[in-house]
Amino acid sequence: MNPEASAKPRVSNLRAGFYSLLERGAGMVLSVGTAVILLRQLSKADFAAWALFILITYFIEMGRSGLIQNGLMRHLALHRHDKTETGDIASAALTLNLAFALLSNLALWAFSGWIMRNWGAPQLENVWVVYFFSNIAASFLYHFNFVQQSHLEFRGIFWATFCQRGLLLAWVLFCTFSGRELRLFEMSVALLAGIAGAAALSFLFASPFLSPWRGISYTWILKLIAYGKYVLGTNLSAMLYKNADKLVLGKLLGPAAFAVYDAAGKVTQLVEAPAFSIAAVVFPQSAEHMKAGGRAAAAGLYERSVGATLAIILPFVVFVLVFAEPVMLLFAGPAYADAVGILRLTAFFGLFMPYAVQFGTLLDATGRPALNFLYTIFTAVLNIILSYWFIRNVGLMGAALATLTGYAISFLLMQRLLYREYGVLFWRAWKYIPEFYMLIYKRLRKA
Repeated sequence: MNPEASAKPRVSNLRAGFYSLLERGAGMVLSVGTAVILLRQLSKADFAAWALFILITYFIEMGRSGLIQNGLMRHLALHRHDKTETGDIASAALTLNLAFALLSNLALWAFSGWIMRNWGAPQLENVWVVYFFSNIAASFLYHFNFVQQSHLEFRGIFWATFCQRGLLLAWVLFCTFSGRELRLFEMSVALLAGIAGAAALSFLFASPFLSPWRGISYTWILKLIAYGKYVLGTNLSAMLYKNADKLVLGKLLGPAAFAVYDAAGKVTQLVEAPAFSIAAVVFPQSAEHMKAGGRAAAAGLYERSVGATLAIILPFVVFVLVFAEPVMLLFAGPAYADAVGILRLTAFFGLFMPYAVQFGTLLDATGRPALNFLYTIFTAVLNIILSYWFIRNVGLMGAALATLTGYAISFLLMQRLLYREYGVLFWRAWKYIPEFYMLIYKRLRKA
């Protein structure tokens, strides 16, 4: 066996993991930087309207990813050496991507008036029109990104993310320092320019892996839909259960309450992208590994991955609990001082998320995506019901209490299934936390 040959995939995987982490980190920093300025420059009503717009468009992004991404990457990997087949798969994926954009645009056009009335966001009327073009441009952007991912190429995705989010931040900074009023319509145009530029950059990096257009393969379109339908449902349900509190809060208490709650929520989201990226790099999930090792391997990988993520999240949770006031003041400014109590509660969300995310990973990797979907949709419905009850009876703080209660109930049900099917014990994840810290310490000493 040639040691150089065996080392190449390892180096490639490490580089892919590094760029994946860098891309998520850059996207998070640029998004947070934009949010920090908007919280200070926009009124609560305008900030709530923009946050609602971003939330709805993120639903569309997650739907697109669930329907297409995993199926495209899997089939391209399986047929990597058949150029004809990969060309048909890629063409079908791009067709499906564009069809998804058109259908989601039609749905937005039909329901945009209802959304603006029910969530008090009339400022979005012209923003939706611009987004229809952004959604079409995003079809090409994500197609090129997915093709790169299937070949473990993340450099183009990093630069595309930098362009997509960076142009919006650049416009916000320009308006702030020039004294120009920030308008939501102009921000949506800046977002469109960022997506179009990102699509062009991603195309340059994806072009070596692209096959010539061979027409529409309806067979492969149906195969991609069949593979992605459960992931689509799971992604949208996960988005719903993570944001049910915001949506119900905005509906019942109005834009000002939505803005305050979203300001606290953005602080607690800061750690998610790097935490889950690092956990994925240090303790990679592998369906083949699980199949080879059986239930014990499945339980061990689950517990180690949760432990690694908790090790990253715990210091953040403690820091927020102790310094909630200065953190909120630094992030959002004095106008959002009433979000401090909410921030302390939402910080605890991070302790449940690693268990839920790896639960889905484990079920998908062992061929049970339908069960994962059922658990996710149950949690989404549960959170909506709890949010209505808590918000009506407690008010603003009720949104955080509802989500925390929903996470706790869902956690108990998920852990019961994992123990019965795989022998997982949730508390064993905590014993890997010191191991993770020692690993980081040893790596730093060697650096």
